Amino acid sequence: MVDRLQNFFSQHPKLQVKTLGSSTASVAVQYYVLFDWLSTAPHSEGVALAWRPAWRGFPSFGATLTLQPVGDTTELVLEGSYEPPAAAAGRFFDRVVGRKLAARTMDAFLNQLADNTGDGR
Repeated sequence: MVDRLQNFFSQHPKLQVKTLGSSTASVAVQYYVLFDWLSTAPHSEGVALAWRPAWRGFPSFGATLTLQPVGDTTELVLEGSYEPPAAAAGRFFDRVVGRKLAARTMDAFLNQLADNTGDGR
């Protein structure tokens, strides 16, 4: 599965992520492969990834995406964080709307990843 993730990211060096309404933002993705790196789940595989939007009004994002065996399937687990841009105004926007946009963006990203790697979510 990690091979499929590497293939996905090498074929998609820039992703379109959902923002407001039908708007999207282009983000450049950097990734690193991780093997057996979690002490709590020693047989996990995954990638560390980061993206930086083309427009600075969107936050940069860093995360780990791990593959967890669940019965006969594999679950993609995304854990990450971002810092809202624009200091206090950005933090206010994040509290009001941004967190919902971030969750929607991550759901769309995981769906795109699952669709392109042949795995279900």
